[in-house]
Amino acid sequence: LKNNWIFWILLAGFVVLTMVRYYHEKRLRLFGSSILKRSAAIQLIRESPIYSHRSFFPMLLIYIISVTLLIFQSVEITSPGSTEGIKTLLVFLEFLGIYVAFSLLKMLVIWLISATFKNKETAKEYIQNILIYNLVTGILLLPLLLLIIYTYHELFLYVAGGLVLIMIFLRFIRGVAIGLSDSKFSLIHLFLYLCTLEILPLLVAAKFLSKYFFS
Repeated sequence: LKNNWIFWILLAGFVVLTMVRYYHEKRLRLFGSSILKRSAAIQLIRESPIYSHRSFFPMLLIYIISVTLLIFQSVEITSPGSTEGIKTLLVFLEFLGIYVAFSLLKMLVIWLISATFKNKETAKEYIQNILIYNLVTGILLLPLLLLIIYTYHELFLYVAGGLVLIMIFLRFIRGVAIGLSDSKFSLIHLFLYLCTLEILPLLVAAKFLSKYFFS
């Protein structure tokens, strides 16, 4: 069995997902509706803030597993030998640490900006919508990761990448909708806000990966 530790991490993701579906099936369906309907997202948040509901940490675990494994497998498939001489598990943990640190930094920046411009309620909705899209993305990636890891075919990697880009685009559109609903935001302010928090980090991540792994 190739990379036995990957199998156990992926299995853990599916076990956690099964538990979430069993205990929180109704909320999980509402998560799905929230991707396309802001009203469903508002209902989800009103029932219980995303980060305080019992389903949050299991879904967050799935998301972290999915995204980190996707990054790791992308490097392995598109740049064979790039981790040669390095224990692959340590590389995986490095990606995990970087990603978690980046996510925490992003949330901190959002709160600092919201405190500066006195629109904390808008920032709160925006953060929770980021969480909604991220958590759903993590769940959708799991079956694709199974195909990516055990077929080693680039096609499924591209499908997963396309899925991530679609979810980022939908999240960006939701961010625009949330920003426009706040009278304190000008269009220029909103554009700079979203570009700084959504687009710039992607460009930095792409440059980092291309420099160290795909060059």
